[in-house]
Amino acid sequence: MPFSERGYALMGETRKLASYLYSIDYSSLSSQAVDTAKKCIEDFIGVAIAGSAKTEAQIWKAYYKNKAAEQQASMFQPGFRRVSVEQAAALNAVFGHVMDMDDVHNASITHLGVITVPVAVALAQKLHKSGRDVIEAIVSGYEMGARVGESINPSSYKRWHTTGVVGALAAGTAAAKVLNLSEEETLNCIGSAGTQAAGFWEFLSSASMSKVLHVANANLCGLRAAELARLGFTGAPTILEGERGLIRALASRFNLSSLTAGYGGELRICQNSFKPYACCRHTHSAIYCIEKIIADNQIVPDDIVSLVDETYGAAAETADDANPENAYGAKFSLQFCIAAMLIFHELSDRIFSPENIDNPQVRRLMGRITVKVEPRIDEEFHKEPARWPHSVTVILKDGRVIRERVDFPPGDPKNSFSWQVEDRKFRQLTGDLLGSGGAEALLSKLHIFEQIEDVNSLFQNNEGAMHV
Repeated sequence: MPFSERGYALMGETRKLASYLYSIDYSSLSSQAVDTAKKCIEDFIGVAIAGSAKTEAQIWKAYYKNKAAEQQASMFQPGFRRVSVEQAAALNAVFGHVMDMDDVHNASITHLGVITVPVAVALAQKLHKSGRDVIEAIVSGYEMGARVGESINPSSYKRWHTTGVVGALAAGTAAAKVLNLSEEETLNCIGSAGTQAAGFWEFLSSASMSKVLHVANANLCGLRAAELARLGFTGAPTILEGERGLIRALASRFNLSSLTAGYGGELRICQNSFKPYACCRHTHSAIYCIEKIIADNQIVPDDIVSLVDETYGAAAETADDANPENAYGAKFSLQFCIAAMLIFHELSDRIFSPENIDNPQVRRLMGRITVKVEPRIDEEFHKEPARWPHSVTVILKDGRVIRERVDFPPGDPKNSFSWQVEDRKFRQLTGDLLGSGGAEALLSKLHIFEQIEDVNSLFQNNEGAMHV
C-alpha cells in the first residue's frame, strides 16, 4: 500500500521523509529550484574538472587504473574518458571535493553537490536519462542531505564530517530518482544508505586525504543502496529516528522536526551557497571582511599590530589553526586565509602552495592573528544556522582601529552568485584544462541542461581531448 494511503500521523520520520522525497517531480519544481539546480551542476562540474589534476585525484585514478570498467559514464576531466558508473561516481566526487571550492548548504553544514551530482549524472548516462531527470534527482538528494544535516548539527559537527555521514543518504536518494524506484523501494534505499554513514574529522589533525574518501564512499554507498533496493533488499524503515538509528548515534542534541517540517515550502537547494575562495567555507565571512577592509583602507600588512577574528564555535573548532603544515591544513586555517588575503589579495587554489605557507611575511602576520569565539555571535549562529558571522578588528601601528563584520559572504543566498559570476568561476577553473573553446562549448550545454534529452550529449564533442 502506498504511504500516501496510510495514516500520515502514524508514520515515523523516515517514512514521512521517504514519502515526501518520492513526491518530488520535475514538473512541480519552481523556476528558482530549476535555475539553482543548473547552477549547482555547472559549479560542481567546473570545480571537478579543475580538481581532476590534483594529487588526490591522481591517486584515485591510479587505484582504478587496472580495474575492469565498462564505458558507461564520463570522468569530469579533460577528454571525459568513460569508465563504469561506480568509478565515475567515486572519481568525480574526489575531483569535486579536493580543492574545497564545491558548494555548501550552511544550515546543515553540508557539501551537497559532491554527494548528489556524481552519482546522478553517472547513472543517468548509463540509462540515457534527460537533464530534467538529473535535476529532479539532484533536488531530491539536496533535500535529503540538508534535512538530515540540519537535524544533527551543530551537535554532531565536533567529531562527524557531515558531508560524509549524510552523503550516502543524499546519493541514495538521487540514485533512487534516476532508477525510478517505488516509494517502498525508496524507503528501503534510505534504510540501507543510512546504515553506512561514516566520516570523522580526525583527518584534520594530520591534514590527511580522508575528506575526499568520505565523499567517494558516500556516492558508492548510495548507489549500492538504491540498486539493492530495486532488487528487493530491505533497509531499516526507522534508520533516522530509531533508538539505535543514525541521528541518536551521531548527535547528543538533535532536532527530528527538521526531517519533516515545511513540506511543500522552499526546497533546500534554493538555500544553497557557492564558494568564491578555495578553502573551508567557515573562513569565508572572515576573508570577505578582509576584502572589504582592503577596498576601503590603505593597509600595509607589516603595519598590522594585531588582528582579532570573533566568530561562532563551529568555525573556531574547524578552522582555528595557527600553524598549518601543508596546503590542506592551510585551507582549514583562518590565520593563513586571513594573512594570505591581506598579502596576496586573492585565495584561489594556487595560493595554497608550500612556498606561500612557509612565506616569512605570511608567518609573521599569522602570529598577530587571534581567533576567538564570541558568545553573542555563537548564539546568533545557533539561532540561525544559515548565518555564519565573523567580526574582524584590525589595529595598526599608526593607531587606527578598523572593524568589519560579515554575516553572509559572497555566494550565500542572501549575497548570491549571478550567472555571470558563476560562469566566470567556471571559465577560470576550466579554461587552462579544456581550452577556451572547450569551456565555452560545455558552458553552452550546461545553460540549457533542462532541455537535454540524453545527458550523454553533454560531453559529446569534448570527448577524446587531452587527458590529465
